[in-house]
Amino acid sequence: MLISRRSFIGRLGAAVIAPYAIRLSVRGAPRSPARIAAIADLHHGLAPDALTRLHAFATEVARRHPPDAVLQIGDFTYSDAGAAECLDVWRAMPGPKLSVLGNHDMDKCDKDTAMRACGMSARYWSRVLGGYRFVALDLNYFKKDGALVSYAMGNYFADGASCNWADPEQLVWLEHEITSAAEPVVVLSHQPLGMGDAGQPLPPEQREVFDVIARASAAHPSGGVVACISGHLHVDRLEHVDGIPCLCLNSASYFWYEGMHAYSQPLFAFLEFTETGELVVEGRAGAFVAPPPAASDAVAGRSASIADRRFSLAAAR
Repeated sequence: MLISRRSFIGRLGAAVIAPYAIRLSVRGAPRSPARIAAIADLHHGLAPDALTRLHAFATEVARRHPPDAVLQIGDFTYSDAGAAECLDVWRAMPGPKLSVLGNHDMDKCDKDTAMRACGMSARYWSRVLGGYRFVALDLNYFKKDGALVSYAMGNYFADGASCNWADPEQLVWLEHEITSAAEPVVVLSHQPLGMGDAGQPLPPEQREVFDVIARASAAHPSGGVVACISGHLHVDRLEHVDGIPCLCLNSASYFWYEGMHAYSQPLFAFLEFTETGELVVEGRAGAFVAPPPAASDAVAGRSASIADRRFSLAAAR
């Protein structure tokens, strides 16, 4: 059973802030909405109260009309013995659970171990929810001395490494998924897509993905990518690249700048991709437990919330 947008928004608790909407120009509008409960950068095993924050997310998901999927978008937990308490909560949540690999998920293990812990059958994947196709990427490769290396056991901390790349096999797969999709495509990744420095070109690892998106969209003018959703930066930030809205979901736990700066509230979001081509994002308001350094004021999107804002954006096609 589907609920109206008014009913969906009306189920918010007092701590959940008003939504903002991103209007997407979608050729071949989706036939039905997709609703996703999403959490990013929990950092269980590092953030001292991560389990409490995950319980808050699970409680809110259970309180609502069941979403089409529950998504964690990386840096979820270390896949060691201490992860059991976190993974037990995750597995008990209702509905399909979807995971994206984050860099810190491989700080203490290899990629296969991290995938097994979260129940992932593949490191990158595609799934149709409602009238949309969600495509998740694995950007956990680094380049050094001309070699492309998969993340494992924190190896990406190597001096001189260029991080957050996709492998060539995955890029070929991504182009095929976009070109052949009958639905509008939403690209999910842990590492940011569309999040360059102000006035500067996108970092090359991000530009490489957007070049694939551009080629695929040109080959499939009736469809293509309508949004990118990522985490990793621990900020609440919205940009657009090549006309595509790019949303960075804030961390559930903290902002990082010369150390950890905890949020007073656990942060997570409820995403509704509507049948009319809108993205409605509902977040939570919080504050910093202690103010971060003044030098971090210039960090784009720095916030202890998922902000109360509304946008109407056209994705160029």
